[in-house]
Amino acid sequence: MAGPRTLLVHSPAGRDRIRNSLEAAGCRVKTASTSTAALTSVTTDQFDCVVSQYELPGDDGLALKSALDTLAPEVSFVLLADQQDISVSDEVPVVQHNGEGSLERLCSILTDSPPSSTDSQDISGYEPDADAIMRAIKNAPIGISLSDPSLSDYPLVYTNDAWEDVTGYGTDEVLGRNPRLLQGPESDPETVDQLSTAIANEEPVNVEIRNYKRDGTPFWNDLTVAPVFDEDHELSHYVGFQIDVTDRREAEALAEERARKLDDQRRTVRRVLDRVNGLLSEVSGILVESTDTETIAHRVCDAVATEPGYAAGWIGTVTPSETALELSASCGLPTDTPCEIPRESLPSAVMRAIETDDLQWSTKEVGETPLDPSRVSARRLLVVPLCSGERRYGLLGVYGTDSEVLDRREQQVFASLGRMIANGLHAVEATRLLTTDHVVELEFEIRDERFELSRVAAAIGKPVDRNGTTRTDTGDCELYLSTEGSVDIETLRELASVNAARLVSETDTETTLAVQLAGTAPDDELAELGGVITELTASADTARLTVEVPPQQDVRSLLDTLRESYETVELRARTDRDRRERRPEEFAAAVDERLTDRQRAALKAAQLNGYFEWPRPVDGEQVAETMGITRQTFHQHLRAAEQKLVEAYVEAA
Repeated sequence: MAGPRTLLVHSPAGRDRIRNSLEAAGCRVKTASTSTAALTSVTTDQFDCVVSQYELPGDDGLALKSALDTLAPEVSFVLLADQQDISVSDEVPVVQHNGEGSLERLCSILTDSPPSSTDSQDISGYEPDADAIMRAIKNAPIGISLSDPSLSDYPLVYTNDAWEDVTGYGTDEVLGRNPRLLQGPESDPETVDQLSTAIANEEPVNVEIRNYKRDGTPFWNDLTVAPVFDEDHELSHYVGFQIDVTDRREAEALAEERARKLDDQRRTVRRVLDRVNGLLSEVSGILVESTDTETIAHRVCDAVATEPGYAAGWIGTVTPSETALELSASCGLPTDTPCEIPRESLPSAVMRAIETDDLQWSTKEVGETPLDPSRVSARRLLVVPLCSGERRYGLLGVYGTDSEVLDRREQQVFASLGRMIANGLHAVEATRLLTTDHVVELEFEIRDERFELSRVAAAIGKPVDRNGTTRTDTGDCELYLSTEGSVDIETLRELASVNAARLVSETDTETTLAVQLAGTAPDDELAELGGVITELTASADTARLTVEVPPQQDVRSLLDTLRESYETVELRARTDRDRRERRPEEFAAAVDERLTDRQRAALKAAQLNGYFEWPRPVDGEQVAETMGITRQTFHQHLRAAEQKLVEAYVEAA
């Protein structure tokens, strides 16, 4: 009878020895060196069995087995492996590479004939005697004990070495005593009853019970107790097997504790998200709807105080003298809370936030202050700086009602919320500045060659006047400057402080330039401080600026900030103007909601490039090029902007 058709998948090294052994056992053998070649052979030929080396180029033997399960499930499979710890199904025979014995076993698997090493042998005369059995029990790796039920209280009459190692009791200390001596205060009564019932009914039982060693150390005992009957089927002993499973139980308890903590953290995060998402949504709506800073402050405090988890909220600013904190709005504070609180009466978190402009928090403090959490039955006070660029709009105070509120995750959200509130206040203040009839006009002189426009003036060798600004499609600020006579534009392009420069128009007496600065443009720098530049002239060493700010603007902080940036800054004049001439910037602000960003950019680009002059120095295509759009798109945006401006003018007339 022909032997099984066998495909041997093995590297060339050592393959011939295996093949010869298989063929000697009657197998018909073909070979392959890779799993890919093996799969090809299986699809083109028929085999009864595949014998594969585990270590193969590319996919290993187990990957080949997985592919064969789909391609040819009827083909049996044997794995040859060098290591013993490969994890495989019990259905997959594994033969170790360990000499002729392994080849004999492999051949027996394929030919269904058991190897000689497994043949039943005659063991007559080799049966273990009582001494050998006792030595095996004595040296067993698990605790073994015997109790005699014929004696009162079923005392121990034997314990092996492992039992002594686990419990710490010597044999002479426990013989004659009941095994319950291992029980203690944390031994479960129900488990003890389960043991007692099984012993009384002469039944085997397995339990895990909290026992105690000789020195009082608790351990978990995997205990099996079974009755032993003699040849007359009479109960002679109870045998006990015990294994110390403390490490496993502790690992399970640790895993359960970690799972519980993770579950608690997930619930906490969900509560935080639900709370802060509601607050973020409400504050966003407040910033969109409100048109003055006072309303924003009061509504934000109301939103904070009414959100579950928060007891109260306030917004305050440091007084010009820096000696006190003045509350501009609050909700939830006691009615006797003063509106102006001296620095020495402020909680430590408020003082740290004033000094660092960083988010701070504190709990109840010894020596109650007007803003202490204890006054609103809160556990924690979080102080959030309200900062937008260089502007400081004060501090937001939030009181958490319990220890889980205002934790580290929630604090990070409030840091973002503080910036959002500050940006909203900045936008409202900028709009008020452009539309109000009462402003403060400041005239500054900056003597510093590092001032951006002074560098431009030095490069072209003559003073420059700022005519206006616009934004490019990329968001960069483009300054339009005028100067007397002609200009070599290449000298500007070579400046490290200039990103781009171009000629806008040139006459016999004047040149207009468009310049994009590498650093912060003066307009952006002053806007961050709450000011709007109305006039700016710069020479190589001196610049003079006229800046308008709201009446409530702290001029000293603005001046100090400028002095941090430039060498010499002087305030030349300050003028309160009850009513002022309406400027193009104000009219633009009044109709700002009518214009889209594209329409506004097209209108500014046309005006600054002289498109509305006659004769026109540029045409629509040239202006469109400066914006990076087509001529048709430019004219479309410009016509829409012109129509909206005319409508606004007619409505205001």
